Amino acid sequence: MLINEQRLKCELAEISEFGKLDGGGITRLAFSVEEKNAREYLKKLMLEIDLQIEEDAIGNIYATLTGSEDLEPVVSGSHLDSVPFGGCYDGTLGVMCALEAIRTIKENDCKHLRPIQLIVFSCEESSRFNMATLGSKVITGKLNLDDLKRLKDKTGISVYDAAKEFGCGVDELNKAVLEENTMHSYIELHIEQGPVLENHQIPVGIVTGIASPIRYELVIKGRADHSGATPMSMRKDALVTASKIIIGVQDIAQNKGSDTVVATIGYANAVPGVLNVIPGEVKLGIDIRDIDEDSLLEVDKLVNELIKDVITEDGLTYELTQLCKDTPTKLDDKIVQLLEDEANKLSIKSLKMPSGAGHDAMHMPKVSKYTGMIFVPCKEGISHNVKEEINLEDIYQATNVLANSLLTLANEK
Repeated sequence: MLINEQRLKCELAEISEFGKLDGGGITRLAFSVEEKNAREYLKKLMLEIDLQIEEDAIGNIYATLTGSEDLEPVVSGSHLDSVPFGGCYDGTLGVMCALEAIRTIKENDCKHLRPIQLIVFSCEESSRFNMATLGSKVITGKLNLDDLKRLKDKTGISVYDAAKEFGCGVDELNKAVLEENTMHSYIELHIEQGPVLENHQIPVGIVTGIASPIRYELVIKGRADHSGATPMSMRKDALVTASKIIIGVQDIAQNKGSDTVVATIGYANAVPGVLNVIPGEVKLGIDIRDIDEDSLLEVDKLVNELIKDVITEDGLTYELTQLCKDTPTKLDDKIVQLLEDEANKLSIKSLKMPSGAGHDAMHMPKVSKYTGMIFVPCKEGISHNVKEEINLEDIYQATNVLANSLLTLANEK
């Protein structure tokens, strides 16, 4: 059973028109007009093959191909939202490949006991509301209505208001929460977002575990003064203090954690942000990740100590808000072995590997009996960037592995 390569190529190009940028790539933020149009296009394709479509209170889409028995579904999918000035494949690829896999199973009249389901998660990217994987966190009971009212974008619009304006029945959020083992299995296909597969010239990565992030927003409060009239010894420059923390976080990640720990200061916003005024306040976005939970917690502790010590020594004050704290996820050996077996049957090279980036799949073990991921290479490992690029031959091979794996799982009792 092989997919229709030309159809997948065309539909990837068509959905990339929604949010398309003149210089390449897309901007398709969560709950935006661009995302709504992409979702409507996708739902049209779903209806053409008679999938049953439902949407939950946060906007997650479930599209189901009925099985011959009333059993828990086999599920695949990803997300359609992007970062600003992002690539066309992060998230979207997993959705379109899952659709092609399900359509191939249906067109080949393959018998299957279990329903096969495509899920499109809402608001996977953290770039709008400073929290990632909102749709999968909602269905696993990790976010409530108060959380959605608290989380806001840069313009002050909350997730709650954005979702409601988008047409979601967000006031009935509790109905979106799924019970344990609601799904038999979940497999997410995604671009690697790193250079390993391309460097090894391997088209399919089989993910063994997913790193988790701990994220903070740090507000450092000094005093804004005239840049010419304030002696160096009398300043409370929040940006200078911030620079010490930035360098310190880098040092901790490089020298104090495991080989797989990473830490990033994603933004540094100085106020008032003009040339002739000493910065009185700075906001830093701090992102710490690892696939090793002990190392992640140790680095987190050291970063917190660093912040307290540096700011206290400089005589400033601060507010530290934890945006999220997730646990690294080990994916199921059963799915890892299945993906490897199906790749071998198709004579496709594969590589077992961890994921340094977070994905909706990291939450799915709470509602799915078995969870796995497939990676495909991206050129030079570039992602979250308009230069994000893939090799279509790799995509076709990975989607064939996905389709055959979904069918195998769908015929398990």
